[in-house]
Amino acid sequence: MSAAVLGTHRWTAEETRILVRAARWAPRRWLRGEWPLEIRDDGVDVVERPGGDSRGRLIACGALLVHLEIAMRALGWIPETEFSHDDADPRRIARITAAARKRPGAGDLASFGAMSGRASYSCHGTPILSLDEEPADGVRVKSLSPRRIRALPKVGGALARTIAPPGDAPEDAWSAFLITTASESRHHLVRAGQVAQRLRLLATESGVRCVTVTDPFDPARVRGSLFGLAGIPQLAVGVHHARRR
Repeated sequence: MSAAVLGTHRWTAEETRILVRAARWAPRRWLRGEWPLEIRDDGVDVVERPGGDSRGRLIACGALLVHLEIAMRALGWIPETEFSHDDADPRRIARITAAARKRPGAGDLASFGAMSGRASYSCHGTPILSLDEEPADGVRVKSLSPRRIRALPKVGGALARTIAPPGDAPEDAWSAFLITTASESRHHLVRAGQVAQRLRLLATESGVRCVTVTDPFDPARVRGSLFGLAGIPQLAVGVHHARRR
């Protein structure tokens, strides 16, 4: 179905409510209760608030962008995301605009449901990315087996303890995606958050459990010592392969 390009759109009260709900579903560990978005006219601005741990807040803003884009599709809009340059607009991270009308498909609605934790089982099996796939500019994903996770220096043990299922689950019952960035610029950190959240939503949509692990990578010296892993490691998304019952 073709998209209908319309004039400037103004969000209705119901659309605003749905966008805010989608934002509330995004991980907000680093945001300290501050809303990093401003809804106006035909778009939504994601803005950077002052505070500690700017790295974590930017990763969280990436996850928020994904939720807003999915919510716009569920509302029947094609979202157009424009990233702001650090020097040109230091406060605004990105603007998402309702660019054109298009009826949402089943996949759009399934993604919206996954944001609230609902599985649609429209994705069959574990969400898979090929090794070293680069789904976004400056961000790389490495698919790691439990053995390779444990072998990671400094962080392997902590990752395995957090991700592995409880009990005596076999080694092939879980794995993880390691997300690295080419730099720690604002753009790359936001992109890392986007990639991690899309992996989480794919896992939820397919009915498998997942966990995002960031703590082992928080110290800058740890990230620097692991720089050889095709970039700077920022976080990992662990996936349990068994379907939820």
